[in-house]
Amino acid sequence: MPDERAHELAQRLRKAEEAASYMERLETLASEAPTLREQVSLLQRMEERESHRKDAIENAHYALSAAAEAQRELPDLIANAANLVNQLARALREVDTFRREATAALSVVDRMDYEDELDRAMEEHEEEEENATIPRDAQSIRMLVASRHGSTRVRRMIDELSPGFEVFAGCNLNADPMRGELTTLIMAKLAAEAESSRPAPAARRPAPPPQVTEPAVPVTQGSGDPAGD
Repeated sequence: MPDERAHELAQRLRKAEEAASYMERLETLASEAPTLREQVSLLQRMEERESHRKDAIENAHYALSAAAEAQRELPDLIANAANLVNQLARALREVDTFRREATAALSVVDRMDYEDELDRAMEEHEEEEENATIPRDAQSIRMLVASRHGSTRVRRMIDELSPGFEVFAGCNLNADPMRGELTTLIMAKLAAEAESSRPAPAARRPAPPPQVTEPAVPVTQGSGDPAGD
């Protein structure tokens, strides 16, 4: 019996020692869990970053390829746009030039009408003096005739010959903001060209001493002598 008891105890001791050894290994492995967990998390983050990096590089390659493809169209597009802008500027210059020519021509017409009307008015003035009626002052007659002529009458004649004219008629500039911006830019450029092409004003000379001469045709505000239009 003692031998059996000793054998049983020996078996139980062996199993207990094995269990203790197993528990020690488990404890050692369990102590490594935080480090292993951090390493696994680090590897996952690295894999995710690498995946994002590859996707970003692919997107960059695609975007750069698309940009290069679009850039190849720019030379022709810019050349065509420049040609169209030049054509538009040339058309606007022609409109302005022809309108100025029309203004100059009608200014001549207005000047001739002014001189005819002034001659008739002065003839009537002389007849009034001969008939001993109360004559009007010659200067006031000139002022009255001049008030019916000048730039205002020239503009009215232009409107009568070309009613409803508008530079951008039918262009529908409000359909696209770029239309309005483009025309504004070109008009500003043309205005700058016109300003730079104007001759510099001559230096003012001192006024000559007063002389007794025939009074000049008076210029009224907003009308003036037609010869100056």
